[in-house]
Amino acid sequence: MFLSDPFGGNVLVTDYTGQVVKQISGEAGAWGLALSSDSRTLYVALRDAGAIAAIDTVTLQETARYDTGTGAGVYAGPTSLALAGGKIWFGYSTDTWHGALGSLDLSGAEPVVERGQGLDTFRGAPRLAAAPQDPDTLVAAESDGNYAALAVYDVSSGQADAQAKRVNPGPDGCASLQDLALAPDGGRVVVACASPYYHQAFRTADLSDDGRYTTSHYPNAVAISPDGTIAAGVDGAHSPDVHLFTPGDSAAFKTWDFPASSPYTTNTLQSAGLAWAPDDSRVFAVTKDSSSSSLTLQVLDHPQVATTVTVQEPASSPRNHELTLTGKLEAAVGFGAGNTVDIWRLDDPLAGEGTLIGSATVAADGTFRYTDRPKAKGDVQYTVQYAGDARHASAYGSAVVNITSD
Repeated sequence: MFLSDPFGGNVLVTDYTGQVVKQISGEAGAWGLALSSDSRTLYVALRDAGAIAAIDTVTLQETARYDTGTGAGVYAGPTSLALAGGKIWFGYSTDTWHGALGSLDLSGAEPVVERGQGLDTFRGAPRLAAAPQDPDTLVAAESDGNYAALAVYDVSSGQADAQAKRVNPGPDGCASLQDLALAPDGGRVVVACASPYYHQAFRTADLSDDGRYTTSHYPNAVAISPDGTIAAGVDGAHSPDVHLFTPGDSAAFKTWDFPASSPYTTNTLQSAGLAWAPDDSRVFAVTKDSSSSSLTLQVLDHPQVATTVTVQEPASSPRNHELTLTGKLEAAVGFGAGNTVDIWRLDDPLAGEGTLIGSATVAADGTFRYTDRPKAKGDVQYTVQYAGDARHASAYGSAVVNITSD
């Protein structure tokens, strides 16, 4: 894990338990972070140096630093990074009241920096988001000002070609934007604004409204896992701090509340303080205790959710003929690709545990099918078993088919 410390000028490196591995110093105004596609290089926006640093994720040493030409400081240097269109894009302030997009191209013999894009949209340095599955889409949202501006760009040409824009987006607007996250396929963006008191989603195709996720006062963080699960956080002293949602479901299936050190203090989630592990197994959260103002990295192990297996079968089938079972896995968290279920057959439902006869691939929507050719007559029981995984509890379902004469 890499965490930026803009006021200390450091990048903190921890393991997945929160233990500090190294503190990389000399990173003035370390703000936004972005990881290369091969995960070997961490890029760091250095607001107070007016540059982007490259850190080797194996040696944990800075290997290069690129001047962005923006100048340095609160109303100049880069603060947010995203990799899209083969470039490193950065958001920065041009002055106290305006922001823009810039890009760093490292594909040639020499680095090339371009600035001054999106000048007509942002009143402060925009936050950026990109998705590996849609590498030519860049989403930017203003982080300063009372009302946010949200924009989607096609960057396939090397330039930020605006596809859609909205100011104060959503049915109830968007005041004081704190964070944004893009779905893995790039099809929707979820934003956390201090007001209204829920997280909003928009389609990136046209920035039309695409639902809401019911949280609480002062939304301030959002992160979307590779399988699409949404972690939505709030700066709330008397309500759950982190909520987990499946895409399109407005009710959370899991929440966490960070306990305070005493009845007279609070322990609150920080702005943009959420991130997922790449294998979806845990959520990381940065919190602050009001009694000491110290920051803590919280490691939230993702709970297994209940899973059901339904099996559909013909009431009867001739012996020595193909028989097809169909069914579906269902859970609050999606299954994605690469899952399988085991198929067991018991020729006499009153005797024994049956025989493992094969497995079936589970589609992304949870459905599966399996074809068998039973030889025994009478009632045959089929059991479909899902072994479970880090996100889903094990489950099984069964069905009985009457096998008739040929």
